[in-house]
Amino acid sequence: MKKNEELSILEKALKRFAEALAVNARVTPIAIDGAIQRFEFCYELMWKVLKKTLLTRENIDIQSPRQVLQQAYTIGWIQDEKLWLKMAQDRNLTSHTYQEELALNIYRNLPDYLQAMQKVCDNLKKPLS
Repeated sequence: MKKNEELSILEKALKRFAEALAVNARVTPIAIDGAIQRFEFCYELMWKVLKKTLLTRENIDIQSPRQVLQQAYTIGWIQDEKLWLKMAQDRNLTSHTYQEELALNIYRNLPDYLQAMQKVCDNLKKPLS
């Protein structure tokens, strides 16, 4: 898969994530679950796109999501390291969203996570200078 294809897939996933958060109906368990699921997809896709971009642009080969995020922060692709570390922590907790309070806490963070991911995606679309 080419870089532009990966970014295109990431953009589409982020749009779907935004759609899940834009639902103005009552916050129901199914709406929360759906938004969290889309967050999971986007997070996984985001770190993998960052990993490949680090390799192709910077010749840096890193395997773990946490190291990828740290390197992306060091390079300047990610602006708010604390938010991204919290995002990674929440992603690791999403398998426990059957715990309603935990699910609601993660759900409340999703708009900030979406915005951060959109910024990174926009940064990655910029040509190399």
